Amino acid sequence: MKRKWILLPIVFVFVMSLTGCSGNETVAAFHANDNVMVNTISPLQGDISVVGEYIGVIQPIQQVAVLPRLMGEVTGVYANVGDFVEEGDILFTIDTTELEINIATLEAQLEVQDATVRAAQTGVRLIDGSAMQSQIIQAQGGVAQAEAAIKQATLNVEQALIGIEQAQLGYDMAEQGLRDTTILFEAGIVTRTVFDQAEAGYKNAAAGLERALSGYTMAQIGLSQAELGHSQALEGQRILLEEAPGENRTRAQDGLAQAQAARNIIVVNLDAVQDRLDDATVRAPIGGIIEMRNVEKFGFASPQAPAFLISEQNVMTVTFRVPRASAAYLSIGDPLTVRDSGKEFDGAISEISTMVDHGGLVTVTADIPNPPSSLLSGTNVRVFVSAQSADNTLIIPLGAIHHIAGVPHVYVAEAGVARLTTVQTGIFNADYIQILSGIGSDSRVINTWSARLTDGAAIEVIRHGGE
Repeated sequence: MKRKWILLPIVFVFVMSLTGCSGNETVAAFHANDNVMVNTISPLQGDISVVGEYIGVIQPIQQVAVLPRLMGEVTGVYANVGDFVEEGDILFTIDTTELEINIATLEAQLEVQDATVRAAQTGVRLIDGSAMQSQIIQAQGGVAQAEAAIKQATLNVEQALIGIEQAQLGYDMAEQGLRDTTILFEAGIVTRTVFDQAEAGYKNAAAGLERALSGYTMAQIGLSQAELGHSQALEGQRILLEEAPGENRTRAQDGLAQAQAARNIIVVNLDAVQDRLDDATVRAPIGGIIEMRNVEKFGFASPQAPAFLISEQNVMTVTFRVPRASAAYLSIGDPLTVRDSGKEFDGAISEISTMVDHGGLVTVTADIPNPPSSLLSGTNVRVFVSAQSADNTLIIPLGAIHHIAGVPHVYVAEAGVARLTTVQTGIFNADYIQILSGIGSDSRVINTWSARLTDGAAIEVIRHGGE
């Protein structure tokens, strides 16, 4: 091939020399053959895809801002920007001196209040006696159980009513179905089997309705029994309480209740302060890379200011926007390629927005598993994704297409003549175009441009395909 390109200028000079020497005789010899010299090809059976190129932004699949729950002075920082941390690793600690003082104070108050509760319990036992107190507790438990039984019985009645409604609906539908089937059976439109099935369905629905009504009756009986049991439990409790020394007993029990309530408040406060003590050690909520750090030792930490920003790095995402028409050809799971600084990484589409922005673009997100450390969050990258494709289809080089009045045509070599042929085309890329109709795989498509190439022009094929 190199030798042909070297010889062409020499041949041209030789022809020009002949022209200069012999004049019109040489020109006549040069135009002796008016055929248009062309190359032809046969359409290929292959695959074609249209790859869209977009600009995307790299982001971690998960990014968490760490906000401390406690406000105070930072006593230690154990992670820096760029460090990889595991979930649960300590990031920093906050001074707990004030919390420890509060805990010691509350523990002392709890000891005092425990003593108060024990004294109140002793007072109740002295007034009522341990046996009486046990009976009162049992009576209170019986009332609570009776109340629970009423609630359950009421729920049973409500469920039974729902069952009746459902059974009645099934009965009505089965009855209507039997009437319709009877008419059709008597008219000879349906078979005996169909009629028997409709009749059996009606009988089953009727039996179901009867069972539902019976269940409702039983539920009402259960509710009545539960209400009676509750009344009996209340009466038993009333009798038991009236037998105890009224005023002294009430005063003692009130004192015990107040002492227990005060103790409970101290316990709640103590638990809350101890939880805050745990919050003084701030740990990583996820594993990943430290993207940002806003705390320093001896500095100040606050719940209103993020102390760290952690990005999960096992999977990165790339977000890009595509025209609405192109988005119609994309699906979840479609592969794509991300190019950054000359390196390429594979990914797959994980999300396609259902909204179109003001520019008519749709946001698409793809996952990039196991990304390299060089693929940093916030980086702008080039994204290549196949928007359209066709497999095992007829294709020809894009340059072989001629558009005449907006309609695609090709020149086909037939018996030494160029024939302008209309074709229907599909998708195309920078190299090839899909042919849907107009020519076949045995056609000899002219793949040469010439100003003299017209429909019906005489041609001479100098090369076909790979010849």
